[in-house]
Amino acid sequence: MERGVIPRSVISIVDRNDTPPAFSDFGNLPGVEFVRSDWASFLDGYFSRYSPGCGDMLVPAHIAPHLLFETARSYLSRITGLDTSEEKVTGRFDLPFDREGPGGIRYISAAAWLCPFACIEPEVCPATRGERSWDLSKLVPRVMDGKADLTAVFKTEHYAWGVGAISCDSIANSYGQMVKTALSSGRGISVVVATTSNCHGVVGRFRVG
Repeated sequence: MERGVIPRSVISIVDRNDTPPAFSDFGNLPGVEFVRSDWASFLDGYFSRYSPGCGDMLVPAHIAPHLLFETARSYLSRITGLDTSEEKVTGRFDLPFDREGPGGIRYISAAAWLCPFACIEPEVCPATRGERSWDLSKLVPRVMDGKADLTAVFKTEHYAWGVGAISCDSIANSYGQMVKTALSSGRGISVVVATTSNCHGVVGRFRVG
């Protein structure tokens, strides 16, 4: 594999619109397919028939809602037959940006500045010109310690030039662990689901049972 290039594979562009710009730009390339669906419905169906070890990668949209949080709730409810309900995320992240969204979800960022759109979050921050000493995928579990029965952090890693992705195996494994914990607890459990990069993230919490 050439450094910084995605290996030959099938790239699925998922969009609810008939002709999304991404498919108009890249749909003529070999190995690119278009799936017309809203993101949440697609992921719900995808993980319900997931094949472990397939090596798939999820490239989340920058402007997406907290899809892995929504999909986790749907997955657990379907597999366990238990009801789920949103809970407010509590705790102090002590970050420059921390905003509460609908249902108590928290949007957080270590940046007090406007970041470059395709920043790969290198060890030296392009904005401060200093060492990037933060990693929200490590911060979230520390802040959530003791505030939930289970915390799952899905980290977007730099996969190719300007492309951040999350391993679908890691997502499926975490969803499976949620199911086991919920079924074996004998009571309702609280689950935190976070999607982060090094610098930015969104954190949600829900109750099962």
